[in-house]
Amino acid sequence: MGSLGCDPFFALLRAPGAARGENRGIFTALILMSLAMALSIPRIYLFVDPLLGGVNAANLILRYSLFTVFLILGLKLAAAFNAQGAARFIGGPAGRCVLAASVLLVTVLFLLSDLPRSSPGLSGYRDQVTVLAYSDAGRLYTAYVAACLVPALSAFALNSRQPGDIRFSAGLIALGMSAAVVHTLLSLFVWGLERGWWDTLLNYAAVIVVAFGLALMWNSHRMAKKHPKPGLLARAYGSFDKE
Repeated sequence: MGSLGCDPFFALLRAPGAARGENRGIFTALILMSLAMALSIPRIYLFVDPLLGGVNAANLILRYSLFTVFLILGLKLAAAFNAQGAARFIGGPAGRCVLAASVLLVTVLFLLSDLPRSSPGLSGYRDQVTVLAYSDAGRLYTAYVAACLVPALSAFALNSRQPGDIRFSAGLIALGMSAAVVHTLLSLFVWGLERGWWDTLLNYAAVIVVAFGLALMWNSHRMAKKHPKPGLLARAYGSFDKE
C-alpha cells in the first residue's frame, strides 16, 4: 500500500514543470499510475465504482490507465537511453498491434464476464474463467513493453563508462520492469490456480521500484539544469524530458 503515496507525491513534484509545458507526458503517466494504484485500494474502489454504475467499470479504467502509462514510459525511456530497438518495438507496428489486441481482449473478456456488483480486484468473481483470463490479459501489454526495455536498461546500468547516477536509475527501472515480466509469466504459468504471496509482492514491488527510479532520474535532471554540464548526462535527461 505504500506505493500509493509515492506516485501522487512524484506527480505533485512534477506539477510546476508540467504547468510550464515541461514533460507533460511523464506528468500524465504519473497521474494515471496514481489513479491505477488508488483503484487498487478496496476502500477507494468501493467508493468510485458505484458512481460508475457498480458493475466494476473502475477495474476496466484501471487497465486502460496502465496501458497508457506503459506506452508513455516505454517511449520516453527508449528515447532517454537511446534504445532504438525498444522504441521500434513499442511505437512501431508490432507495439501498436500488441496494444490494440490487449485493449480489445480485456474489453471483450470484461463484457463477457458477469460482474453485477462492485468487487475490488474482481476477487469475488475468481470462479469465472473469463475473469481469470481478463486479469492475465491485462498484464500482457505491460509485460511486452517491460520486456522491450529491460535489455537496453540493464546494459546501460552495467556499463561502467556511463555516469553513476544514470546507471543507478536505469538499474532500478530495469529491476522494476523485470519484476513486471516475471509476475506476468508466473501468472500465466499458474493460470487458474491459487495465487501465492508473489502475486502481491511482485505487483507492488514493480510499481514502487520503477517510480523510485523515475524520481531519482527526475531529481538528477533538476540538478543538471541548475549546474549544467555538457555530455551524456545532459543529453540523456534532456531527451527523456522532452514533450
